[in-house]
Amino acid sequence: MKYYEKSKFIISLGLLVLISLFSLLFFDTLNLLNTAMLFMVPILISALHNEKKEVFFNSVLSVLFFDVLFIPPRFSLTVSDVNYLMSFTIMIAVGQIIAYLTKQAAIAKELEISEKIQDALLESLSHELRTPLAVIKGCSSGLLEQNLILNDKERTQLIETIDENAEDMEQLIHNLINSAKLKNGILHLKKDICDLEEIIGSALLKTEKEQTANFVLSQNIPTIYANAIFIEQALINLLDNAFKYGFDVGVTLTEKPHGVLIVVSNNGTMPSVNELCQATKPFVRLSNASSKRGLGLGLHVVQLIAEIHRGTLTLKSENGRFFAELFLPKRAE
Repeated sequence: MKYYEKSKFIISLGLLVLISLFSLLFFDTLNLLNTAMLFMVPILISALHNEKKEVFFNSVLSVLFFDVLFIPPRFSLTVSDVNYLMSFTIMIAVGQIIAYLTKQAAIAKELEISEKIQDALLESLSHELRTPLAVIKGCSSGLLEQNLILNDKERTQLIETIDENAEDMEQLIHNLINSAKLKNGILHLKKDICDLEEIIGSALLKTEKEQTANFVLSQNIPTIYANAIFIEQALINLLDNAFKYGFDVGVTLTEKPHGVLIVVSNNGTMPSVNELCQATKPFVRLSNASSKRGLGLGLHVVQLIAEIHRGTLTLKSENGRFFAELFLPKRAE
């Protein structure tokens, strides 16, 4: 059982104990019907927040506490009236019914959210892909037009424009596919020994165009056990954002006690602190990115890649400079 699930289970048990003590304290005031209603509270709360097996266990405990402490003869499991057995069965059944209905409601809500995300994705994807496609189509038509006379410089510019827009489309599709795979857990990553200096160098070659980055690394950087392809993709996303939305891009690679820290930083228009808290969520775009193409998946993919490597992604802005800090443990099983 996961920690969060355990905590909800323990809270339900704690509530059962409190209700038992309260009912004992006011034993002379409460009748059996009121006491039974009180013992339904931990069952209902457990049913709203736990799985059916935990709810069943909580329900049985509630029935046992109610029986032993309040049903005559008290302080024994013996039941003097068979009608009480029917009451116990109803208490347990109600818990299971509420747990089932809660589960169905949660599934319906997830489907509703999923449909909304899908609609937003299709709308955004249609817009984001249509623009570079239109540019590529226009440039390629110009190159194929026999009646259009182009000099070498103009022809080179058209080819470069096609190449740039094709790269933009490739990056959008990569992020979309990776986000879906990583989020749904359908990807089994093959991990191996990785040289981060080499991976960063490769990512820089793929992202440096009009600008170049200042790359600084400390001595004796250790190798890490990770998936090189996805670590490179994470770095490409961070560098692409830094070049696209800022200037004076810097990359540092530093050894830490239990891993390595990669920091990609840049100057430029800084997003607010509130925006940074939402930046790694899917389809969220920061205010300084409104004039640029994108789906709002780049940082989300980096976050997912960090998580599957037992690492972290931290975003912050200080003194007019934006920092994306990617920590990766030396070995993440």
